[in-house]
Amino acid sequence: MNNSPGLVRQLLQTVVAYTWFFETCDDSVLDDRTALKQMEYASYLLNQLADEEKQRLVEELAALAAAETDPAYRKFLQTFAFDMGITED
Repeated sequence: MNNSPGLVRQLLQTVVAYTWFFETCDDSVLDDRTALKQMEYASYLLNQLADEEKQRLVEELAALAAAETDPAYRKFLQTFAFDMGITED
């Protein structure tokens, strides 16, 4: 995938968007346990990546956050790597 930076960014945006949905949806849409279960599974899958790949995700997240105009979503992007256990800070 090193030759497909657009693919990596698009897939990361998809994962983040679904995680944002799980984080922010109302109980009438999805119960908290199910949302948490899905977020934990996404975290598990992302943490299977090699350290180099995790670093690439951190860099992509920083670029996405820098371009984001919605303050709440920008904050979500900025804390995503830590919240998902990809980084320790």
